[in-house]
Amino acid sequence: MGEPICIKDFEEFAYKTLPRNALDYYRSGAGQQETLANNKRAYSNYRIRPRCLRNVAETDISVTVQGEHVSMPVGISPTAMQRMAHPDGECANAKAAQDMGTIFILSTISTSSIEEVAEAAPRGIKWFQLYIYRDREVTRQLVSRAEHAGFRALVLTVDAPFFGLRLADIRNKFVLPPHLK
Repeated sequence: MGEPICIKDFEEFAYKTLPRNALDYYRSGAGQQETLANNKRAYSNYRIRPRCLRNVAETDISVTVQGEHVSMPVGISPTAMQRMAHPDGECANAKAAQDMGTIFILSTISTSSIEEVAEAAPRGIKWFQLYIYRDREVTRQLVSRAEHAGFRALVLTVDAPFFGLRLADIRNKFVLPPHLK
């Protein structure tokens, strides 16, 4: 297989290269994975509507999001524990988003610190995904660290009061690899 160029290629590449534990973590959802299946189905229904008979001498897909100029209406959403897939993890994806001029959202459950990501992509548009913890001091500290590191927005996750029952993780007896924190 050559270099991946579409989502299907990246999936096939992941199947060939990731350890089973990591692959199953990234590709599965909670419970019977009904929400995951519904999301895939919904995503497959999106269409790009071409505008015919338009001047295409100059094209521009940039947009403004929260007052920020973004090169395209696509960003990198929060994905937990990215160093399971690559040694540079979240730092590499933040750099890629910076290089592409789009948004990177750091997961609360990352394997790179807020500060490491900020240092890796100092000019990038960085947002921080936040779970609201029972211990509000933990939440406050995360917000403060993100703000001081130059993250420009919070993306609140309010629909997950606890981690989902991930059957693949139970079957694999999932634990974070020892070299990750």
